[in-house]
This record gives sequence, C-alpha cells and structure tokens, in this order.
Amino acid sequence: MLIQRARELAAAAAAIGPRMLPCRCGAPRHVHRGKKRSGGHPPTDCRRYRRDPADVLLERAEAGTGRSLGQDLAEYDRAHRRKRRASRPMGHWSIGASDTTSCRRAIWYRENPPPGYTPAPTDRRAATAGTLIHDSVAARRHALYPWRRYEQHVTLPGLDRPSRYDEYDPITGILYDFKTAGDWQWEQVGSNGPAEEVWDQAQLYAFALDMAGELVREVRIIYFERKSGADEEFARRYDESAARRALARLTSIATALDLGTELPRDRSGPTNDPICRRYCPARIDCWNMVEAEKASRSPESYTLIADQADIEWALAEYDRHRRAKSDADKQQTNAKTLLEGVPYGTYGDYEYVRVGGRLKEPEPDLTGRVRQLEAFWDNPPGERPSLAELDYPTKQGRTGGRDEIRRVRAAKRGTRST
Repeated sequence: MLIQRARELAAAAAAIGPRMLPCRCGAPRHVHRGKKRSGGHPPTDCRRYRRDPADVLLERAEAGTGRSLGQDLAEYDRAHRRKRRASRPMGHWSIGASDTTSCRRAIWYRENPPPGYTPAPTDRRAATAGTLIHDSVAARRHALYPWRRYEQHVTLPGLDRPSRYDEYDPITGILYDFKTAGDWQWEQVGSNGPAEEVWDQAQLYAFALDMAGELVREVRIIYFERKSGADEEFARRYDESAARRALARLTSIATALDLGTELPRDRSGPTNDPICRRYCPARIDCWNMVEAEKASRSPESYTLIADQADIEWALAEYDRHRRAKSDADKQQTNAKTLLEGVPYGTYGDYEYVRVGGRLKEPEPDLTGRVRQLEAFWDNPPGERPSLAELDYPTKQGRTGGRDEIRRVRAAKRGTRST
C-alpha cells in the first residue's frame, strides 16, 4: 500500500524533499550554504540565494488564474490598507469628519479597544465597489474640470486626524461630496434626501476650507446608485453654525475618550439593523453575541435587559408602539378610502399610481395538456409519442395589481437651494 501511494505521488509530480526554487545565479535553492540556504554558492560565485524573478512571476501568474475578481479586490485592499498604530498618546485620537455618520460605540471600540477584543469580519464588497466607482468618477471629472481640487486633506480644530474632501471648486466656492448607494440606501435617499449626519460631514469639510481662507458658498452631495448608474444631486448653502455644532459633537467624543468614558450605542443591534449585522467589526463584543446565543436570547435582549424593571420597560415600549401602529393603520385605511376613484397622477410631492402584479411561479397547465394530447389523438397508435417524451405544459400567472401612494423622489421635490 505504501509503495503504491509513493508511485501515485511520483506520477503526480508531487514535491518531495527540498524545493527546487532557482536562484538568480541559476543554481537551485537547496545547494546554497548557510542558515535557511541564505549563504553563497561557490561554483557559480553567488554570495547568497536570491530567487529568480522569472520564477516568482510564474508563481504569481499561476496563483492568479485561480482567484476571482472579488478575491483580487480584497487582496488589494489588504495590501494597501493603512495600518493603525497599536496605541496613541493621551489626547491623540484618530477622529475625523467622516465619523459624523459613525456609531459612537463603534468609534470607542476602534480607538480604545478593551483587552482581548478581536474585530469581527465585515462585508467589504459594497465598500470596494464604491471605491472603484469613486476613483473612476474623480478621474473623469478631473479631466473635465482640471482647475478643481480633488481628494485634498483639510484640518479641523480639536481633531488630530486630517479629513479629506472629494472635490472643491475654488472659483464657484462649491464643495462636492460623493456617495454610492445600494438598493436600501437609494430608497432612503429618494424618500428623505441625505441624512443630517451626511450633511454635517460635508459642512465640516466646507468649514475647514473656510477657516483656511478659501471661498465656500455651497455644499453639494451627489448620490450614485451602484445597480442602475442613476445619480441624484442635493445642495445646501454653507452653514457655519451647523458645522460648528457637528465639530462640537466630534470633539466631545475625543474628550470622552480622554476621560476613559464608554461611549453609548447609536444603533439598534445586529438582529434588525443591517449596518450592525454586516458592517460593524465590533458587533460580536459590543452586543455579546456569543453569550446571547448560549443563553438562547437575542443579542439585544441579553445586553440591554438585566432585571425585572428592564423587562417591564421593554413590555411597555412594545405595547406603546403596537397601539401607535394600530392607530396609524386605521388612519391609513381611512385616508385610502378618500382616494377611491381619484385619477392616477402626480399631486405635489406625491404620486398616485397603479402598480402591475408580479409574475407567479410556473405551474402545470391542465388545459394545455389536454390540447397537447388532442393533437396526437387521430394518429395511429404506433405513431403517437409516449407520455414521457412530451413536456408537460406550464402556465405563469400574475398577481393582481394594486394602487400605490409614494412620495416623489427628494431630489425632485425642490430640495436644491437656489
């Protein structure tokens, strides 16, 4: 048996013994002297082993044939991601304008992780796609508007980490901030426009430019939907007071870190919040997910409900929202009755439309089967196909349509400043 196994390995050209990696001098690796074969090779007058670049290139080429595009993008991110310092002196926290949209507890884990904390893996595919789109957009706009400034660093007072804006036009005084959006985010932006935290981030970039003596009149946020390629632009005038309020919130986070204070959670938890569940590296430790699973409880219940008073509070919250939902459903039904017979169309900020039903799953078509068999009924028995040779006909219905009331997308509701 062992001999047979050895023959199989030999036939498959499996590597047995020292690897025959060629040196630049032409001699194999295993003949070089020294520890780990780092010494020279007198016959070729080689002072130490240096791997042949062609051999390295061949190895990389062969490895590249077996990797997907997603793996290549992830590997690039790992190789070029900036490494954070393990520790920072007191008062030196890496907080910037982009943290206006971050959960404060996530910042606390990032800047002052507790002993034994290990970040959880996160889904970075959407971020990678957003980076690719962002870089491509910046390159094209740079070709169109070469006088504008792109990806420049600015400094905000009280924050040690420089912030970086996307695009700034020093002639018109307009600052641009680009965002990419998936299905859920695109729907939210369409209904409500950019969140106030996103506006705060753009206002902080404008504030830093204003403090540096630059002209800033307006901030614009441009959303780009990754799936369809659609884009929508929103604009507000530069608001120094809003920027100062946002800066005060960020500096208060830095102060809390200085004092060793745990920062609160700003999100609802991994059970119902996709940001917590997919993108937060602190979710396992922050929400005690391992301990909660062992106790057969939700992470939110295990973390936030500690005694009878907490249970009573949670029951009261559930009952309050249930009654509010019931009242809202009744009011919605009454309002829908008022619209019966109203012509479909756009009315102010709202659209009243008829939405077609969706296709159902295919199902066997009995009537079609009868017609199929009738077509061969008059044929002689020897010329009739067997039932196994005939594909059973199917039909695909559609669910009933419905009336739908929806808001006009925020970008078309006159949200741009004049």
